[in-house]
Amino acid sequence: MLRALAICLALVLGTAGPVSAQTDAHDAFVSRVIELTNAERDRAGLAPLAQNDQLADAAQGYSEVLASGACFDHTCGDVPDFADRDSQAGYTAWTDIGENIAAGYPTPEAVVAGWIASPGHRANILSPNFSKIGVGVAQGGQFGTYWTEEFGSRG
Repeated sequence: MLRALAICLALVLGTAGPVSAQTDAHDAFVSRVIELTNAERDRAGLAPLAQNDQLADAAQGYSEVLASGACFDHTCGDVPDFADRDSQAGYTAWTDIGENIAAGYPTPEAVVAGWIASPGHRANILSPNFSKIGVGVAQGGQFGTYWTEEFGSRG
């Protein structure tokens, strides 16, 4: 009887394992992208970006939009303007905002290297006008892994 109870308890408790592992992996990917982005800024003599929950919500939401559809652009989904997406996530009264997106890169190292190799994305990462960052990552769609960085500053 105790063995059966232990097995049932293990099965019930075990259902949270994969979700928890996915959350941990997601959080680790997000933290690593921020760390690598800030390392690039440090090499350029710039202050690090601080993680912002509102920008993170906007970035995660947009990564999910990209992963769920056939559109891969800065103008996909029900809210095609990233300024509106940031505002809807609560990031208002900003003075500067920017967005980087990417798809198909399997790791944080690969995606940040890809952004740094692209002049427009690199300009966002190295902009002295930004002080905050939010990062999103989602699985799905044609390219497998979708990444979004939202950048901002408030006056």
